[in-house]
Amino acid sequence: MLPYFCSMETFNITLPTSWAELSDKQLHMVYSLFARDLSSSEVKTLCLMKWNGLKVLGQMPDKRFLIKRGKEEVILSTRQIQQATSVLDYLDSFAPMPVRISKISKHKAIAADFEKVPFEQFLFVENLFQGYLNTQNDELLLQMAQVLYASDHVKPDKAHHVGIFYWMASLKQYFAGLFSNFYKPVTNNSDGNLLGSGQPDLYSQLRDSTNAMIRALTGGDITKEAAIMKMDTWRALTELDAKAREVEEIRKATQNK
Repeated sequence: MLPYFCSMETFNITLPTSWAELSDKQLHMVYSLFARDLSSSEVKTLCLMKWNGLKVLGQMPDKRFLIKRGKEEVILSTRQIQQATSVLDYLDSFAPMPVRISKISKHKAIAADFEKVPFEQFLFVENLFQGYLNTQNDELLLQMAQVLYASDHVKPDKAHHVGIFYWMASLKQYFAGLFSNFYKPVTNNSDGNLLGSGQPDLYSQLRDSTNAMIRALTGGDITKEAAIMKMDTWRALTELDAKAREVEEIRKATQNK
């Protein structure tokens, strides 16, 4: 999809129209603005200005602004600016397909959608992510970065931390659509999937949920565990989704008797 293009009085502007169109540099800027706890409109306006080389020279009466780019100057209303930034409304939601900053320094990221990534890596990152949701401990984001960028020496900044959170959140949302039998909405008595344990203690819950997934894939045969952990994440989740569907079908059949 081509970038959004329009004319604002005498200025022509372009804006990316989806998360997928954002470059690493643009993603880093968005995440750095998120890290500053700015409002949605502030984030979008700053992106509009930065990505189009615009500068606010001053505010005028009636909510108008004197804007400059190069040697050109134009007066724009708040409404005109809002109309332009509405193209960036997708920033208000997680990406429908996971995106991520492809490199931190020289360290390259693994596949955004975890395809071809070993299942054991997914399980490790999944547990760290769930731990972060419950504790807000940035150390867990650092540990996630070390896995996601395949290096113990990676040094993510605050924007990278936000990016990792958004990456994992969009990945979970994406998987919930692909593997809808396995990933279920979280309730007070569930850890979010049919094979979970529902333990009240977080770390016991994560351990038991992970063990339940492994047991489901090995059929209780511990000799298969090493091979399961090396399995492609997508293949493992496909099998778990099928098993969860079978569990649900059995449950419904039992209730109908």
